[in-house]
Amino acid sequence: MLEIILKLILAIVLGGLIGLEREFSQKPAGLRTNILICVGSAMMMIFSEIVLSGKGASTADALRIAAGVITGIGFIGAGTIIQSRGIVHGLTTASTLWAVAGLGLVIGAGYYLIGIIFTSLVILTLVLLRRVEESFFKKAVYHYHLKIRYKPEILSELKKLSSRFRIKMEDLNLKKEKEFSHVSFSFSTSVEREKEFSRSLIRLGEITEIKVD
Repeated sequence: MLEIILKLILAIVLGGLIGLEREFSQKPAGLRTNILICVGSAMMMIFSEIVLSGKGASTADALRIAAGVITGIGFIGAGTIIQSRGIVHGLTTASTLWAVAGLGLVIGAGYYLIGIIFTSLVILTLVLLRRVEESFFKKAVYHYHLKIRYKPEILSELKKLSSRFRIKMEDLNLKKEKEFSHVSFSFSTSVEREKEFSRSLIRLGEITEIKVD
């Protein structure tokens, strides 16, 4: 029982580390989702060992249960993939969930060191390679022109939003005109991130007009 508890706690910790990275990146499958998938996969592997122990079952029987977990996680991964205007979103999130399910199986099988190394590699891939993509892959420049009902804190809200999406605003300009404010700025980013930024911008409210060129 102590070993089972140790496996489940380790699955929560390692799955949570990957989930935190996804949470900070504002992805749909965040902390709780990754923890549940990791600890659930670990529990399935533990369960298979409990059921098959003492029954003369072969390693192939346990591997069939593991294969079933990996197949099942495909349905959850598919739910995170969205296609919009010919652009597919969520492939990295779906791949992460698949990897986290594999992590849970490794921990459930008792390979703790391998699980820790695997977690480190997944996090390094998500964090470091994202920066490489952002630095070296081609980005587009967007010029935003907003018409907003006057609100003193609008610049602060825009800066928070740009920080959230790791966007550096340039040529930021605000001009007050009666009850409206005209705000313009430009930034360079990927097409996918610009779409996410635009959707979040609309949710700020009080914006009556948006022009992008």
